[in-house]
Amino acid sequence: MRGLRRLIFVIVVVGLLAGVPLSAVASESILSGDVRQAEVTFNQSLLAAVRGGLDRGAADTMVWRYSQVSAIKSSAWWQAPIADHHKLDELNQLTDELEATYQQQVADSRDALQRQLHHWNQMLTEAQNAGVSADGLDASTARFANYAALATTPNALVALSSVVSDQYAILDGRMAAYRSARDQVDAAAQNAKTLLAGAGQYPQLSLTGFAAQIGAATDSLPSVHSAEAFGPILAQLQQTAAGIQGLLDARTNAYNQLADTRSTLASAQAIRANLGNHPSTINYLAGQLPGAADQATFESISSQLYQEKQALAGAIYLKQSVPVSYNAGVGKVIVISLSRQVLTAYQDGNAILTTFVATGRPQLPTPPGVYHIFARYSPYKFISPWPYGSPWWYPSSWTSFAMEFIGGGYFIHDAPWRSWYGPGANLYNGTHGCVNVPYSPMATLWNWAPIGTTVVVLY
Repeated sequence: MRGLRRLIFVIVVVGLLAGVPLSAVASESILSGDVRQAEVTFNQSLLAAVRGGLDRGAADTMVWRYSQVSAIKSSAWWQAPIADHHKLDELNQLTDELEATYQQQVADSRDALQRQLHHWNQMLTEAQNAGVSADGLDASTARFANYAALATTPNALVALSSVVSDQYAILDGRMAAYRSARDQVDAAAQNAKTLLAGAGQYPQLSLTGFAAQIGAATDSLPSVHSAEAFGPILAQLQQTAAGIQGLLDARTNAYNQLADTRSTLASAQAIRANLGNHPSTINYLAGQLPGAADQATFESISSQLYQEKQALAGAIYLKQSVPVSYNAGVGKVIVISLSRQVLTAYQDGNAILTTFVATGRPQLPTPPGVYHIFARYSPYKFISPWPYGSPWWYPSSWTSFAMEFIGGGYFIHDAPWRSWYGPGANLYNGTHGCVNVPYSPMATLWNWAPIGTTVVVLY
């Protein structure tokens, strides 16, 4: 009896010992299946997230972390359950983080789209207020809002954002072109108005038509809804401004021409040139100027005054060509008239050159008398013998030709700095005693007159 109980005890103990490994094996098998399922779930979630537009950097990070989790292994069979539990926890956490990251990216993409839609709505309102056309664009904000509500992936939201961005860029371009064109028109209108106001100081000018053109152009601005439509208005304003400026320029030119013609008349009178009926014609034209009202009239008067000036210039030339009277005799003689401010060169009693000159000013006159050229230079630099600060000081100046005929620095020479020759030149813009000759006749004299040539200075 005692033996039987011992046998039963042994059988029970052996059965219990055999049951422990079997239950452990079954439990390990279930845990491994959970790990494999978690791996599948993560990979599917990652693939779906990548397809939906998961950020590349975030996806790479998730793949790297997954590789770290996949590398978790046990060093002994009895540690396998612990390793699998740890691995399962890590996989579940990684999957949760993937979902959170993905949903955060969806939320960020949606926020970005909402901001773009807000800007798009503002642009539409601005365009509508300015009257800028939105033709060809999807101006229905509700449509975009519906699309945004249906989009669930970053890719879908980014694609919709791209559409909104393209629409915005097109309308923004139209608005920029509109504003630029409007600014140009406003500037042109202001310029035209400023010119019109300036012209208004001359009440005789005909400005009614210009004012009407500016008014018509500016009145049409509220009906303009595109940059292209500003083109004709801008052209009209620019044309009007050009017309006003042309009228003002024609008036200025006419009065300048009158001043030039009167100056030429004074020169002709000073040398007693043949004036004919030119003085009375000039006075008549001068009397017409105050009543001139349009560009054509000013241009006509200016043209007639120019013709009078040219005729007087011809009379002056004829008078200038009259040689200084002098019985030169044989040889080469240069005769200078201080009263006429004229130089004549004689060859054996025949005048070969006559030109206006400028002689010494009243304080430093060119002395009358008979002299001879004793020095020639080409080129020649004149240096002031008077100190700086003296009323007679002048800066050092180069000339092309210089012939000295009186000791002490009295020369016949060209003067690149001078534009006034002839009657009055010595009184109001005279030299320091030299005789200034225009370049061309001076070059002729230089080649013609050797040392020893006689120079006669007359009153």
